Order: sequence, then structure tokens, then C-alpha cells
Amino acid sequence: MKRRGRGRGARAVAALVLLVLAAGVAVVLSNPRHRAFYLGLLTRATPGPGEGAAGALTRPRVRLPTPHGFGEAPSAPAIAPTAAVGPGRRVPLPDADGRIRVPVADRLPFRLPAEGVPAGWELREFTGRASAELVRAETGVALRLRSVQTSFALYRDVIVDLREQPFLSWSWKVVRLPAGGDVRQRATDDEAAQVYVIFPRWPSPLTTSDAIGYVWDTRAPVGAQLVSPTAGNVRIIVLQSGRAGLDAWQDEQRNVAADYLALFGRAPPRVGQVALMIDTNDTRGEAEALFGDLVFSRTPGGRTESPTSMLR
Repeated sequence: MKRRGRGRGARAVAALVLLVLAAGVAVVLSNPRHRAFYLGLLTRATPGPGEGAAGALTRPRVRLPTPHGFGEAPSAPAIAPTAAVGPGRRVPLPDADGRIRVPVADRLPFRLPAEGVPAGWELREFTGRASAELVRAETGVALRLRSVQTSFALYRDVIVDLREQPFLSWSWKVVRLPAGGDVRQRATDDEAAQVYVIFPRWPSPLTTSDAIGYVWDTRAPVGAQLVSPTAGNVRIIVLQSGRAGLDAWQDEQRNVAADYLALFGRAPPRVGQVALMIDTNDTRGEAEALFGDLVFSRTPGGRTESPTSMLR
């Protein structure tokens, strides 16, 4: 049973990474503007300090099995500026202040709570059936994810040049932690709340792309930084841990550009996608978390009131 749990956890993280990367390939190939936007990186990018240097967080990249059965989300009117990047696919664009807001829903339903995948996002179920719904929370409209021995992720396209918008901020609240979860061990790699930033790297995104995961863990100490035990091209930073702050909204802000440089030892490529994930399939427990909008900004404190946060 322990080996089976490990296998499920590894497949879930591997499938999530390849899922978002494969979707990123589709984004680039579907639109000439974004082909030029990304492929131009091949001629302009230069290695950052420490490129290729061995370290505690450096590990050979691995080719992961290709996930099956994912498709495009239906097109929906956006409540934030967006640009089409192919049939049924849209990405948020910067506002007048240079902020790129990634809302928990592009279109709000008539009634809340509303079960199902929010407009603008796509779902990948790795183990069991997903439980996702939009709800009214203390901070406004939020996305609630619940897991009972399951593993799933919601993801969407967002193109960010971290030289322009290096900061990422969001709020989240964990209601229930998976008992025994610990991101440092493959057999217990379950977290109630996870935010992933995906960096497609061309021309071979399936083997050279990177990801940073910001997590709320059960046991791992705050500040821990490590290579994911189930995916060698994913780096993890523990932002919250244990019951401290449980059942209360916590605001987060990260300099993603600086995190990437510290974790990978080179200047970051452009962001291609973000993902929200919850899983309890390894520990066979339960978890529940809520997420607010994500915002990329030029300066610290770049969060702003949005249509979703004002609906109270």
C-alpha cells in the first residue's frame, strides 16, 4: 500500500507539470503573437549567475510521462482584460498600472456557492473526483477546494515577463490539513494548498521547463526550500506550516524572479501558466483550502481591489 501511495503521488505531480507544459505548447503554437513572444527568448536569454552550478537544489531534469485526457476550457466573457490565444483559451493582460490579475473566475455565476470549474480555468484529476466551488468568503469571492483521498489541480494560461512584473501576491485560507502530510517525503507528499508558477522553456518544454510551488504544508518548516520529491524540475518553498494561522486568511507575496534565480541559478524565463492544487492521496486523509485572486505586479504591495473582492 505504501508503494502504491508513492506511485500515485509521483504520477500526480508529474502529470500536473506535463499537463500545464503541454497546454503551454498549444498556446504558443496557436497564435503567431505568442510564438514570437516566447521563441524570441531563445535568442535574447542569457545564462544567469551560477548557471549549471551544482547545489543542494540542483538536480538533473527528467522526462515525465505525458498526461492523457485534458482539453480546452470553454470560452467565457472576462471581467478583466484578456487576450485570446487560441480557440477557447484566454490570458489576462496588464491593467493601466501594469498589474496582471488572475481571477478565481473570469465570469461570476448568478448564485453562490457554485460548484464546478470556474470560468477561465481547466481541471485535471489525478486521483479520485475533484471538489471545487466558488463561494462568498470574508474577503469576497473565493475558490474552495476539498480533497478526500484525492489529488487534482486547476490551471490556466498567464504570460508574464518577470522583468516587468516580478511580484506575485495572493491570499489563501486552509480549513483542514492532511494529517501526516510532509512535502519533504515522497510517501507523504500531500498539501492542503499549493500555488504553482510554470515556466515553459523552448524548444523542448517537456524536458527543460521549470516550476515553482508555494505550499502550505502540515509538517515541513516555514522557509524550507527543496526539490520536489516526485518531480526533479519542480522547486518547492514552504510558506505556511501546521496549524498556525489555520482557518484564517493569510496574505502572501513573493518576488518570483528572485525565487527563480535562487532556486534554479539563472535568470527566469517567462511565466506561461499558474496552477492551484490540493491533494491527500498519499496520506489517505482530508483537506480543505480557499484561494483568492492572484496578482502579478511591478512593485511590492501591488494587489488591488477587484470585481471579485468587492462582492461581499
